[in-house]
Amino acid sequence: MSGWVNGKRVRAVTVGLLGLLILAPASQAPAAPREYEVDADASTLSVAVLRRGLLAVLAHDHILVAKGIVGRIRFNAEAPAQSTGQVSIPVEFIEVDDPKARAREGFAGELNESNRASVRENMLGADQLAAAEFPRVTAALEGVEGKSPDLRLRVRVRVREREQVLAMPATVTESGEMLTVQGEATLLQSAFGITPYVALFGAIAVQDAVRVKFELIARPIRP
Repeated sequence: MSGWVNGKRVRAVTVGLLGLLILAPASQAPAAPREYEVDADASTLSVAVLRRGLLAVLAHDHILVAKGIVGRIRFNAEAPAQSTGQVSIPVEFIEVDDPKARAREGFAGELNESNRASVRENMLGADQLAAAEFPRVTAALEGVEGKSPDLRLRVRVRVREREQVLAMPATVTESGEMLTVQGEATLLQSAFGITPYVALFGAIAVQDAVRVKFELIARPIRP
């Protein structure tokens, strides 16, 4: 009788343990990164170039807006450090001093078509972006720190034949079928072999440091 009772107790304990295992929530595996493609029509990158010099009042600040950005992003919101990405910007599609862009940036005055064409020609020339030899600016994500949505990115930027690794804060959000990456950084033109514009022995010139703002919109890549 005692053995039967003990056996019954053992079976009861076993059944109880099995019940707990069934009812206990299974440990969730980390979510897999999602693959996105940059929406070239919706994504923008702007570069603010500020004037300097004794006669700077006679010159203008400039705003350059890059369009046609292409690339891919592999993002994991639960483990941002696993994220990767690359983008490429064709310099031929950069717009110079669009009136709406100037207004958004708070830059006074507008440039006529002739002045805008002159600024663009200089920007694409051999001392600046050297577009004939280097038609694209590229950026590759090399590291991510922080917790979504506020992250700190390490990005290897290539302009002309030179590369620089920049650290920049960014806000990265996933909403429905869209990934948005927003951020800004300051970089030196001279670090990429670019000679900042100078005229009249420096009386009219632009600053070496430029401010870059970007908003990348990306859509999921379908299998």
